[in-house]
Amino acid sequence: MKLKQQDKITALYCRLSRDDEYNGDSMSIQNQKTLLTQYAKDNGFLNTEFFVDDGYTGTNFDRPDFQRMIGYVEAGKIGAVIVKDLSRLGREYLQTGYYTEIYFPQKDIRFIAVNDNVDSDTGDNDFAPFKNIINEWYAKDISKKVKSSLRTKAMNGGYCMGAAPYGYKRAEGTTNRLVPDENADKVRLMYRMALEGKSCQMIANELRKMNVLIPTAYELTKSGRTESPNYPPHPYDWCPGTVYHILTNPTYTGKLACMRYASKSFKDKRIIKRSEEDWIVTENTHEALVSEEDFQTVQKRVAVKRDAITSNPNNIFRGLVMCPDCGAKHGFAANNRYRSVGCYRCQTSIRHGRKACESHYISFEQLYAVVLDDIQRHASLAAEDSEKYIELLTNAAENAQNSDAASYAKEIEKSRKRISELEFLLQKLYEDKAFGVITDETYFSLSRNMEKELSGLRDRVKSLTDTIAANAEKLKGAKDFAGLVRNYVDIQALDSELVHTLIEKIYVHQKEIVGGKAQVRVDIYYRFIGNASDDKNTITFRNKKN
Repeated sequence: MKLKQQDKITALYCRLSRDDEYNGDSMSIQNQKTLLTQYAKDNGFLNTEFFVDDGYTGTNFDRPDFQRMIGYVEAGKIGAVIVKDLSRLGREYLQTGYYTEIYFPQKDIRFIAVNDNVDSDTGDNDFAPFKNIINEWYAKDISKKVKSSLRTKAMNGGYCMGAAPYGYKRAEGTTNRLVPDENADKVRLMYRMALEGKSCQMIANELRKMNVLIPTAYELTKSGRTESPNYPPHPYDWCPGTVYHILTNPTYTGKLACMRYASKSFKDKRIIKRSEEDWIVTENTHEALVSEEDFQTVQKRVAVKRDAITSNPNNIFRGLVMCPDCGAKHGFAANNRYRSVGCYRCQTSIRHGRKACESHYISFEQLYAVVLDDIQRHASLAAEDSEKYIELLTNAAENAQNSDAASYAKEIEKSRKRISELEFLLQKLYEDKAFGVITDETYFSLSRNMEKELSGLRDRVKSLTDTIAANAEKLKGAKDFAGLVRNYVDIQALDSELVHTLIEKIYVHQKEIVGGKAQVRVDIYYRFIGNASDDKNTITFRNKKN
């Protein structure tokens, strides 16, 4: 049902990037919210909803809440968009101009930039294109200044990266020099174990047994933020990737290798690794934790071991097998216990034991047989009667969509109502703080819990919205999948390319004892159509090895 104009949402869009810190508190999210709330109130805009991107650049429009707002526009739910100024919408003049001059007018959206006196309803937009060009120039200029400053600092031997590497801290009285901290001995231990021939996985296991805090947990613990929502649920859960990063960082040899990574451009923030000749390397800038000779030896050993791990020819289901209970991916390990080439087990169970999650064990051979059989079934049905097969898939997708859509929509509506309540309460809370009604301590205590709940609700709404969209895509994907899978009607064996072409993910459930026999259910989620496994979307087979 099409909404009447007066019933549509007024979107109050706020954005802040790290570069905007140069402008001080005037650009803060809270200040933007206060200004937009007051403007909406003074000018009779009702049914307002905030869309906030905190920490996102204005040089591209791939921002989560901006895209959420555009989704609302496409659904016909928004009647007006209000921003503090044009730079909050974006700093890329072509795309910003597209939204203000073409997209919003086509969608009958009123656009207002308060401080720039831009209002599409009054035609006050003549200066907007020039303002957009100035905003992009500003972003480019700031980017150049930041890079130049970092380069100068690096060439003078100053530490110009983010947080100090694990095992170091910044020297007192300066941010430019590194000194060893209490974790330096743990770094030295990692290198000793690597020199002894231990893999990154083995080193991670040893650190886990020693109850050594992972870098994130250590930093948050040191600063007294153990209650932070960012505090890891498993603070001693070292992974091989973290160990590998430490063992390959040349900083531990006493030199600084800066400018190793860079964004593609001031508009494209994707990070790329620069070639070594473009690095800025300064020798003897701080105390080394490992000799250059030992460091180079470790590089050769970890590289060989990493290649061996990632090139296992038997692991054709790499990255696809997942635990339906905790969501973790399954790890693959060679296993000769049952004369198997390998097996898959839940990573949470491997790392933290069965108290955290069950093993969800399945051998490579069992999984191989199940997947091959199911692909053969689908291929045969598609080849035998393509139209009937497409109809079956479409009906299954429609049934799933109809059964879930109503409950999802109800939960989304409830969540959005609560989001609006929390945003109002946070605004009121901020005003009470500003006028001295409550103390700063009370404000931060109350707002922290509200922000945590707000973040969770927004994530849940996005997840449900994405699920609804995915279910809708399944209806469109039946024909595509039928055309794809029918090519494999004569398939007799599986390989990595084939399974990754057809399959999105595989859920392996924990074994159950049925009639005195062990059974494991496997749910195969195919690309385009989702879960379309046998026996009511599951495959059941006997696990002969209990």
